[in-house]
Order: sequence, then C-alpha cells, then structure tokens
Amino acid sequence: MRNPQPPPSAPRQRKRPTASHSTQEHSATQQAQIITTSLLRTKSMLHQELERVTSLSTEIQNDGALLASAKEEHAGMGGTMRGARGVLKRLGRQDVRDALILRGAVIFYWVVVAYVLWSRIKLPFLP
Repeated sequence: MRNPQPPPSAPRQRKRPTASHSTQEHSATQQAQIITTSLLRTKSMLHQELERVTSLSTEIQNDGALLASAKEEHAGMGGTMRGARGVLKRLGRQDVRDALILRGAVIFYWVVVAYVLWSRIKLPFLP
C-alpha cells in the first residue's frame, strides 16, 4: 500500500520546530557548558597538585642532599672520635696516677712532721 498523497490543490503544511526541540538544544548547551566548566576546574586542580608535588619533590631532594652531607661528615669524624676516646683513656689513667702520688705525698708529709716533733720535743706518747 502506498501512502496517500494529498491532492495538489490542498496547501502543504510545513513542519515547524517544536518547543521541545529548542528545549533539547538549550539543555544540551547547558550540559556542554557544565561539562566544560567541570573540566576546567579539574584542569586547574591538577595543575595545582602538580605544582605541589614538584615543590615536595624539590624539598625531598634538598633534604636527601643534606642527609648525605651529614652522613659523610659523621663518617669523617669516626677517626677523630677514636682518637679522642684514646686521649680520654690516657687522661683518666694519668688522673688516677696523680691522685695516688698526691695521697702518698700527704702521708709522707705527716710522717715527716711526726718525726720532727718526736726528735725535737720528745713527746711522751711517741716512742
């Protein structure tokens, strides 16, 4: 079956765009704007995050260099620390020796004082 054609004497009616077609175009435009805005916001956030990560990376590298130099300095002080430890041990031994000599000298002094008193005064309690 064929579609019946209107008679040629009848005027043809044109299809006019309906309001729903215009509304669909308008909502599509709004959605595109919303998506564009969202993408721009995401791009901005990614850019900020990239800058933050870059600065953190720089800080980590600087801290790593500082730690490496401190490690080298600490390793270089190993010999100095061993030498200082040896000197401190030697000074400790010398201190003990000096204390013994001082005590001996004090004892010798009092023995000499007692002898002088005994020989000059002839104290009765001393034999």
